[in-house]
Amino acid sequence: MNFAGVYRASFYLMLLFATLSLDVDVSESKVAWLFPPGVAIAAVIAYFSVDRNPRLGLARPMAYILLLVSLALAVLEYRSEENLVLSLAHFLVYLQLVKMLLPKTVEDDWLLFCLGVAQVLVGAVISQSDREGTMLFCWALMSLWVLGLFYLHREALRAHLQPGIARVKVASPDDSYPGLINASYIFSAVRVMATTLALGGIIFLLMPRASATVGAKGIEASGKHLTGFDDEVQLGKMGEILESDSVVMSVEFRDLDGDRVTPTADSLLWRGVTLDSYQDGRWHRRSRPRDQATFPELDPPDFAIRQIIKLEPTDSDVLFGVRPMFGASAAWHRAAIPNFSELDGTVYRHDVSAGAYDYSVLSSTDFDLPQPSERLPGTRQTRNLVAVPEEIRAQLATFAESALAREAPGADDPHRRAKALEHHLRDSGEYGYTLNMDVVDRTIDPVIDFLSNRKQGHCEYFASALTLLLRSQSIPARMVNGFKGGDWSSFGQVLSVRQKHAHSWVEALVPDATTGKLHWITLDPTPATARAASLAEVGGINKNWRQVTDFVRYIWIFYILGFNSERQRALLYQPISELAAEARKGFSVMGEWLRATIAELLTFKDLGQFFSRRGFVVSFSLLVLLVLLYRVTRWVFVRILRWLHGPLNNDSAAAAGVVFYRRLVSLLAEFGLERPPAETQQEFARRAMIYLTGRGSETAVVAEVPSHIVDAFYRIRFGHRELNSSDLAQLEKSLDALEACLHPEKIQT
Repeated sequence: MNFAGVYRASFYLMLLFATLSLDVDVSESKVAWLFPPGVAIAAVIAYFSVDRNPRLGLARPMAYILLLVSLALAVLEYRSEENLVLSLAHFLVYLQLVKMLLPKTVEDDWLLFCLGVAQVLVGAVISQSDREGTMLFCWALMSLWVLGLFYLHREALRAHLQPGIARVKVASPDDSYPGLINASYIFSAVRVMATTLALGGIIFLLMPRASATVGAKGIEASGKHLTGFDDEVQLGKMGEILESDSVVMSVEFRDLDGDRVTPTADSLLWRGVTLDSYQDGRWHRRSRPRDQATFPELDPPDFAIRQIIKLEPTDSDVLFGVRPMFGASAAWHRAAIPNFSELDGTVYRHDVSAGAYDYSVLSSTDFDLPQPSERLPGTRQTRNLVAVPEEIRAQLATFAESALAREAPGADDPHRRAKALEHHLRDSGEYGYTLNMDVVDRTIDPVIDFLSNRKQGHCEYFASALTLLLRSQSIPARMVNGFKGGDWSSFGQVLSVRQKHAHSWVEALVPDATTGKLHWITLDPTPATARAASLAEVGGINKNWRQVTDFVRYIWIFYILGFNSERQRALLYQPISELAAEARKGFSVMGEWLRATIAELLTFKDLGQFFSRRGFVVSFSLLVLLVLLYRVTRWVFVRILRWLHGPLNNDSAAAAGVVFYRRLVSLLAEFGLERPPAETQQEFARRAMIYLTGRGSETAVVAEVPSHIVDAFYRIRFGHRELNSSDLAQLEKSLDALEACLHPEKIQT
């Protein structure tokens, strides 16, 4: 592939990444997925048609018609989806498609590049996902590569447009730089791109940060809907998200000292919303708080774990954390601080329009402790927590008594009876885990159908069955929807909780065995092994590759989008200050020892000690130090003068080299050989040699003269080498011979 082909293909690939950055994560748009394939198809068509033969491009009248159609399509998209920013960005894509199919000048390439930049900027505003970060990184790399090729392409066009410049035939008339795209050029370009990105990364890390940042602060964001976390939940609907691999939140874990810790990822229960009323296969949340209440100020427990959570944009106000929770705080925006419901212990927020949400939760590692500040239910609420639809009460009581007779015969302790029912559903082997939504008998209640007919289902069925079975035994119980476990990345030390980790379990209110006080206990009746096997089948990504992708995502959301002043201080300033403090301490000890040693060496009680062995060593060492100091000072002084004024010698040789080179340029310019800005002196000499060789035998004898002059010019100007008098005379003689061949009339006269 020649230079023009590489340039154009790279340019189109850059535009494709720009469009992908715009549409890679716009799930709410029904047409966004069409634009990247459209750009790819248009790029292929343009590459094999108009870029090879400009006459195959779109006619101008047709281009104007397509622009009007594009405007109409953008208006229709806005009216159907009501997203003005995205509709205008897609209009830019339409302009890009039309421009790609037209013959292109340098100005057209600039316009296409600017259209791509605009798409990238819009994409970065409307989405901050890890996929968006990947597309931005790819676009940045391609942009650096394309800008380098663009400069060469523009200079080649400028050289061809300059009048009076002699042309030299190359292997391909379409290739402005034959042999340029090789391993050496690609390696140099990669080195420049890596250096640029490294410098950009250093500037990004060192730039002062505000006290906290957020990915989409102040931007209205349409969050994803999480099925199962509404005020009303249809039994079985959670199965929709159990088959999704999308990330809901990413979590770091730290102890009270701020050090990283590794959690038991498989067993963590991320408590979400509580559901306390059941009727006809639907769960309702009656205890929803209506007033904003801040999280109570509690002293942290002795053994605590802090969860630093990046919650993806959702349309739910429910926040997640591990119970018992002793505190929660938001990373930004006081209007969206976490609130705590004393009625059911739910943590929630009032503002759900802020895109990704950063907050932290402090929890005890003793998960059996009660949740502080949660009120025990009153009489009215207790009646609701034992309520069972009358039409299924008798059947539930029969199921419960049968299970208790087998698991805990004669037990009357509510705590033991609750554990027995949990064990029966989870460990008896009579019930299995599946995401299959088939119903055996639609005429009966779904929970009764699960217990008597299907005997298979996902966690929501197990939790619903246990809640109602407990209530049939007058044990207050409520169902909890949240998440269990997550994918732990050992690379980034971060837990990725996905929609497939959604889980339902039960909280039962029973008296404590020792104190007799009522407290909530957690019961999970879902078979853990079968659930884990089902989780492994969702997503289909190799575990090792998942570690890599989760690590990249962690870097993106925590150290790029979430790189605030706290992380900057922990990552850079604190280690540097600690290192500086240790260095000062070490240098202080060394300085004290050095001062004491020097003082001891330089102390002479009388003149006789100076003429001793120690006196000789001291005097000799001082003389050596003085000589070294003189040499170093002289070396630095000479380097400074050279930097300010150029080399201290070789001025005459450098002047002579410039004079010889200028004489060569003047001679060749009289015959139409001029050096364009994009051509080096060596390339110019090579072109002149071809030109002189092609004129015939009279000038062929001096065809090597331009190369000799340029080589001498390089040695003098850039190598700082001197030419002796014989070399200078030979150069002058060569130029005289060249002038004689080019102007024989001057010799004759």
